[in-house]
Amino acid sequence: MKQPTEQQGVDTASAAPVPTSPERLPDRSVSQSAVVLRADQMEFDARQVAALSLISPGLTQAPRAQLAIFFHFCVRSGLDPFARQIYMIGRTNWKAADDPDEPEKTWTIQTGIDGFRTVAHRAATKAGESISYEDTIYYDSEGNAHEVWLFKEYPAAVKVTVLRGTSRFPFIARWDEFAPTYYDRKQSAYVVAKMWRQMPAHMLRKCAEAGGLRMAAPQDLSGVYVDEEMARADAEAVVREAEEATRALRKAAGLEAGDDKGEDAKKASADAPGAGGNDEDTEKPAPKKRARAAKKAAVKSEPETEADKAPAPGKRAPRKRAASPRRAAS
Repeated sequence: MKQPTEQQGVDTASAAPVPTSPERLPDRSVSQSAVVLRADQMEFDARQVAALSLISPGLTQAPRAQLAIFFHFCVRSGLDPFARQIYMIGRTNWKAADDPDEPEKTWTIQTGIDGFRTVAHRAATKAGESISYEDTIYYDSEGNAHEVWLFKEYPAAVKVTVLRGTSRFPFIARWDEFAPTYYDRKQSAYVVAKMWRQMPAHMLRKCAEAGGLRMAAPQDLSGVYVDEEMARADAEAVVREAEEATRALRKAAGLEAGDDKGEDAKKASADAPGAGGNDEDTEKPAPKKRARAAKKAAVKSEPETEADKAPAPGKRAPRKRAASPRRAAS
């Protein structure tokens, strides 16, 4: 019996066409993936966008031009978006409410600190250089430097210096600029995010390292941010969404002071016959105390009748008259 050749095996090309370009990846199993970026691609296809939306929800709402920029960053950095090495996140643009020219969402390309290190080391190796670091320096609120942070309070700043070849790239990350805070209703105060409370020095150090690596490899890392750098933006978005939801509920319950119903009521009272202009004092009804005083004055001003002057029934005078005959009989 004739054995089937390799060409008579299962054909997977119908699911994901394999390019014939000599620049394609030599690993055949990878090149046959339905979502792998191919050498002949100019942008993401529909299946790749659907897969990326599982990693970054809402990505299907991104404009085509923004997806093209994300595709360019993936190719330039060499990071795999389907392995979660790099991704694009959309955030609500609160400026759009006041400016119609502003987009409804702003899109940020992010990666982890490991992705930053990979890209920077790859760029340095390509140039015949290497990436290294000086000792990290932590600063307290009084500006004193520490090699290791052993205090319970948060560090005021962290300095990381990246070395590439013979160049130094120092970057200082301040706590007030990067630490994310959100409003806690139970405590009725703004508190620091959980991970930043548990590992404050570590989280702030990653922000400083990302800034130094971006300066050391600007051609490859400009426009890309690590998750820790965007944590503050995420916290602010959560706070804004909570405030908008609270304001909507108060307005629906009629508790919002400046709602449309209140404005309409003011206009109606101003246009009513006999309204004394737009003065707020003339629009307000008379106080209850004044109304009661006026009512009492009106009652007192009426003349008294004979019925009003007569004694009320049930007094002791009639009982005295009934007892006088008994005394006469005695």
